[in-house]
Amino acid sequence: MLPRDERRFKTADLDGDLVATREEFTAFLHPEEFEHMKDIVVLETLEDIDKNEDGFVDQDEYIADMFANEEGGPEPDWVITEREQFSDFRDLNKDGKMDKEEIRHWILPQDYDHALAEARHLVYESDIDKDQKLTKEEVLDNWNMFVGSQATNYGEDLTRNHDEL
Repeated sequence: MLPRDERRFKTADLDGDLVATREEFTAFLHPEEFEHMKDIVVLETLEDIDKNEDGFVDQDEYIADMFANEEGGPEPDWVITEREQFSDFRDLNKDGKMDKEEIRHWILPQDYDHALAEARHLVYESDIDKDQKLTKEEVLDNWNMFVGSQATNYGEDLTRNHDEL
């Protein structure tokens, strides 16, 4: 991991002085949030998933990153859906594998708001009466979703006093 971290650190270290400013350290920890770090995110993803080291991610490598069929039985439905996702939406040039640009499109999508998507997911799953508003009871009935969500800082924010609740 040390060579990987050194490479990431040097990319984050914009002034090249080998001392991280607050901004540079934040870029090191959260590279997906900084434009100059996005190539590192793509490269690290490729290195993690590309088991045959051919510089691409094929469908089997893509699936193996999420699911290991150790029992040898049939694949679950969600895996079949992921195979379709790979063919239909990940492999943009339809050559059976993802190159760096396709990986970038997958892991760093344009105009995707992660916080908004997570908030919509929490409301969709917890809003029993479908009025697009969550009551205290609806939140408490689905507490496990909220404590497992980054949107609530993994439940930490639920322990603070909130006027809106």
